[in-house]
Amino acid sequence: MELSFIPTLFPCEHMLSGVARGLLLTGMKNLEDAQRRFFGKSVPLSPSVLMHSAMQLYMPESLSITGREKFLVNHSLMGFFSHCLRHQKVVAALENNINDRTWPRIPCIEQLTFAQIWRYCPLCVHEDKRQFGTAFWRVSHQLHTSITCDKHLEYRLIDRCCSCNAVTKDLKEYPIPDCKCPQCGAIIEPEIFEHNEVTHWVQNTGLQLLNDAGDLKTPTHRHSMRYGFSGRASYCGLIGWQKIAAAQDDFHCWCLKHRANLYFVPNTIEKKHNVLDLYKMAIYQRKVPPVSLLLGFKFLGVESIEDIE
Repeated sequence: MELSFIPTLFPCEHMLSGVARGLLLTGMKNLEDAQRRFFGKSVPLSPSVLMHSAMQLYMPESLSITGREKFLVNHSLMGFFSHCLRHQKVVAALENNINDRTWPRIPCIEQLTFAQIWRYCPLCVHEDKRQFGTAFWRVSHQLHTSITCDKHLEYRLIDRCCSCNAVTKDLKEYPIPDCKCPQCGAIIEPEIFEHNEVTHWVQNTGLQLLNDAGDLKTPTHRHSMRYGFSGRASYCGLIGWQKIAAAQDDFHCWCLKHRANLYFVPNTIEKKHNVLDLYKMAIYQRKVPPVSLLLGFKFLGVESIEDIE
């Protein structure tokens, strides 16, 4: 059985957003049952799933590796994470050799504020409706490093209803973003957010990782995001666990001062969870999320990710 209607993806639309719109436009009343019928099992249409069985609607087995790469770069978070992932994981994704569709997994996902919740910009919703006739979920809005919209820079990305606190974790429930809460009916207004130097740098660098992915097998900033922190730490004189441990308290205070707690679930920084452990960043760089590495780089005085190459 095949889905009778597959909507064309809009520029910068997340692939799973297109899948959700397709399921909605078929007129099926139970999207979960529909997903199970079409894709074999019901896996949540979540931004935390980098490779999803539902993506096969847009990336069938007959599609070339070059075609798969183009779709993944433009319509998923694989480009953003490709700088950090092991080479064999990226190759497996490109060659469609992944059996577990929740893999590769995002490191420390349970500690990341934005990793499992779909976000949108109210201004983009209105503009997309005028231009395309419908709103949709954009890839750039799901970056864990972004707090505001990349197009409307002073407006915060919305992740929940301000009245009832409802969130969207599965697009089967809310296939299209709306400025009216589907749960309580409250109108969701744009929110102004003022960046500081650190949050502004982290957001811009995160967007750079997304946009500079290029060849997923050898992305532009692969060396920096996989090996650069230990080199930068050594350059700053943090050689050995004792010196790194001595800098740990300063790093946590620095994170709190610059509102880095916004990227993580409550109390993560205060409890000194290893997601912000400098020693772990230096030794096990791939086991911490990109936002942690970017905060560490900025703490060590990095002005541009190109400086680490």
